[in-house]
Amino acid sequence: MRHNILKVILGWAAMVTVMSCEPFWCNQTDPETYNRVMLLYSAGHNNLSSYLKGDIEELKTGAIPTSKDENVVLVYSHFPAGSGYNNPSSPTLVRLTSTKDHDVTADTLVVFPDNSISSSAEQIENVLKYVNEYFPAQSYGMIFSSHATGYLPAGYYQNPDTDVFPIQWQSAIGRRLTAVPYVEPEYDPSLPMVKSIGQDQVGTYGEYISYEMNINDFADAIPMKLDYLLFDACLMGGIEVAYELKDKVGKIGFSQTEVLADGFCYENLTTHLLGGESPDLVSVCTDYFNQYEVQTGVYQSATISLVDCSKLSPVAEICADLFNRYKKPIARLNPSEVQRYYRMGKHWFYDLESILINAGISDEELGNLRSALDECII
Repeated sequence: MRHNILKVILGWAAMVTVMSCEPFWCNQTDPETYNRVMLLYSAGHNNLSSYLKGDIEELKTGAIPTSKDENVVLVYSHFPAGSGYNNPSSPTLVRLTSTKDHDVTADTLVVFPDNSISSSAEQIENVLKYVNEYFPAQSYGMIFSSHATGYLPAGYYQNPDTDVFPIQWQSAIGRRLTAVPYVEPEYDPSLPMVKSIGQDQVGTYGEYISYEMNINDFADAIPMKLDYLLFDACLMGGIEVAYELKDKVGKIGFSQTEVLADGFCYENLTTHLLGGESPDLVSVCTDYFNQYEVQTGVYQSATISLVDCSKLSPVAEICADLFNRYKKPIARLNPSEVQRYYRMGKHWFYDLESILINAGISDEELGNLRSALDECII
């Protein structure tokens, strides 16, 4: 599983909109030209907040550039104010710098309004436009850390029995938002916490309103080309996600299954992504896999793939032909016979190759498919 991208069947996406969230305070300087910019986007206004805060602290223990370095580390973070989700809090964008003695400083660049929804395409665009304007660089990369549910429409994972009709909800600060109408289920303490694109929870215990993004809206919000995008989030490792992002991202690292809440090995991220002649994404993925491989029981759980998005078109061409040629056999497939990647009856994530094998494609067709997959899967 760690060396092959696991694919899922295509699904429709629905639109989630929020109102404008312009930053109300910015520490802006005249743009310089940088080599590489690494952005950690931590959407933690949810039950992962303590884990995501820990990730940032772990990141600070790594090799952080100095203020005069040509490489830059930026962190966008949004966490609840207090113990609940009913008090608005302001997301911030900071730049991490260190001295020769490794004293790390977080310089605040932007404070966004406390009604911002971090799990919205609009906020993604706001942050990346600022980064692109004030940190012009030869290379950009982003780590996105939050909950996620792959290619599924916003809200569908928790509430598949509805058409995900949006509802209007009046927030405590009098601002109307379009929400995905599902109530977050209670967490089972007997199971490990997982990171399951983006989630902002608002409201009181047992009645949280959750805001999410659709993958197409996420892709549309990216204003510049990213050399890489690493998803520290559940269920993103599907062909739909990679193909949706192929025009915006060079390489994607993601998990086909759920991600335990500890996520990536953040201590080594800057060394791998900023330390060499080019970002070492293979080492990032290897670190991730290895830190869980040495665990035991349910904590010995990890899948990870790295995909070259520029090589996806041949896969799409082959699949278009096979899906058309084997349309009827695919429709008659028994899902239980197809390799799947989910738990708790959330039956929407299946292996692309397994679907086509079970549909009866020939050895020659399977060889062509595998050759195309081998080209794009690093």
